[in-house]
Amino acid sequence: MRILLKQKNIYRFSGSFNIKTATFVLAAAIMILSSSLCAAGLSTEEIQNDLAEAQKAFQKGLELEGSNPESARDYFRSSILHYRRMVEEGGVRNGKIYYNIGNAYFRLDDLGRAIINYKRAALYIPNDDNLKQNFEYARSRRKNKIEEKAREKVFKTLFFLHYDLPYSMRFLVFSVSFALIWLTASLYIFIRSGRFKIAIIVFTIIGVGFFTSLMVEKINFSRSPAGVIIKDEIVARKGDAMTYQPSFTDPLYAGTEFKLIEDRGTWWQIELVNGIRCWIQSDAGETIIK
Repeated sequence: MRILLKQKNIYRFSGSFNIKTATFVLAAAIMILSSSLCAAGLSTEEIQNDLAEAQKAFQKGLELEGSNPESARDYFRSSILHYRRMVEEGGVRNGKIYYNIGNAYFRLDDLGRAIINYKRAALYIPNDDNLKQNFEYARSRRKNKIEEKAREKVFKTLFFLHYDLPYSMRFLVFSVSFALIWLTASLYIFIRSGRFKIAIIVFTIIGVGFFTSLMVEKINFSRSPAGVIIKDEIVARKGDAMTYQPSFTDPLYAGTEFKLIEDRGTWWQIELVNGIRCWIQSDAGETIIK
């Protein structure tokens, strides 16, 4: 089930529902089989039932959007409940699940929760074209227009492999490079060829580069997890109490992205994409990993 959100005020459901659903069910079934062993509190049958009910509720919401908007919203909420039950009680972690949760929240005009779930989906399916399109469209609807700091833009240009390739792909390249280093080194012991020596150097450079990329991401992710403002608007402050002065003239609105710098329980220090730091109440945002 995929929704293409065009960059207009018209949102269209793309393709045949039956074909899309069948494809999604097949992918989800594979995911369910692989995750059922570690499911926290739901059986495989319960997860499958939640998946079917979530899809059915979402489709019903789409059908009623034009004629009965309130009923449609109830169906979208029901869809979210089933999907979230799969994640929170069933231990299911899957990009398509988060993608559909994001779509349902977008239909409810809950921009913050739509974006955070698109970001979660991107951890698993970063190169999915529909996800990218919906994600960027949701971002374009935000009230806050915060420009990314210039240094980040330079880094993303220079180290495009680190930013553009998903973690799984970089891990695969590192693993293959590591195996090839040992293979060519073993061959070099018996065949003293300059080509093997050059190959060892090349594979070592590639392996070290991708290993560094993996470690940098892991460290950054653990120290400063990404997050999103989920409240409609929140006053950011210069300290961790309501008595501190506001950091900005305008509030921060739903969908604003940040990095979590410090967690003090009911208050978070965050860094916006432009590098500016401020404090918000912790219930005003969510991080990618809860």
